[in-house]
Amino acid sequence: MIIKHHIDDATLMAYAAGTLPEAFNLIIAAHVSLCDDCRAALGSHEALGGVLLDQVPAAEMDDDSLPRTLARIDIPSTPEARTPAGGVLPGPVQDYVGGDLSAVRWRPVGMGVKQAILPTSRDASARLLYIPGGVAMPDHSH
Repeated sequence: MIIKHHIDDATLMAYAAGTLPEAFNLIIAAHVSLCDDCRAALGSHEALGGVLLDQVPAAEMDDDSLPRTLARIDIPSTPEARTPAGGVLPGPVQDYVGGDLSAVRWRPVGMGVKQAILPTSRDASARLLYIPGGVAMPDHSH
């Protein structure tokens, strides 16, 4: 696969900072999982963010701050090992659909076109489209 379009630095920085809506995070994660150039650029942005965090003065915290914070986060006690299943979909998309193409819950749109709306926050939505060969791309907006 040859990737001809890359993610701009502002979007990669927002992804690294965690300020994008969940649907955008999914799209960026899928792209970065396939694109060496954008993955390298993201690594640079994350490293820069780390340097900036190292320069911020430490804040005073109560002794029980960490346990109270962890209690509010739903973290499994033992992380599940995940072996990439291969297939057509990038790993981050496979995580959302629970597998590869056979796990996608397609809904017909018409003329052989199917879509799947992925479960993300309400800030933005992510959809997969299945468009058979020879069928025109339906009107849509980004």
